[in-house]
Amino acid sequence: MSSKKQKRVIEKSSVKQKELEKSLSTLRGQLTRTEKKLTKASDRAERWKTEAKAHRTSASRAGARVDKLHQKLDRASAALEPVQASAPVEVTASGRPVAEPTTVDGVTVPDETWSLVQLRAEARARGLVGMSNKPKAQLLAALS
Repeated sequence: MSSKKQKRVIEKSSVKQKELEKSLSTLRGQLTRTEKKLTKASDRAERWKTEAKAHRTSASRAGARVDKLHQKLDRASAALEPVQASAPVEVTASGRPVAEPTTVDGVTVPDETWSLVQLRAEARARGLVGMSNKPKAQLLAALS
């Protein structure tokens, strides 16, 4: 073989070798980045598994507490005697029961025992306007 041919062959092979080395270098970089990503993903997966296990444990404990409380409630309910419900008694701020409203021909007639709040509610129910700032005496007069 002539020396010119040998030089061309050597040059071609050295160019191919450089290209291959460059490709190899690129692939190694990609492999390194992929390995780092895989490591991060594996770490995240392990952390999530640990958190999931903690959540399952917590849920199990909460379920056990709920079951205990249900049992306690059932025992307490069974121990109570049935109580007959009575009509609710309205009580004023002073603690005294509110008198039953008197009616004349189906119309409610307020008296001195009514509270200011009850008088204002009755005025609203009747459609009277401007009664929210009136004293008790004026409300009674307007509603009588």
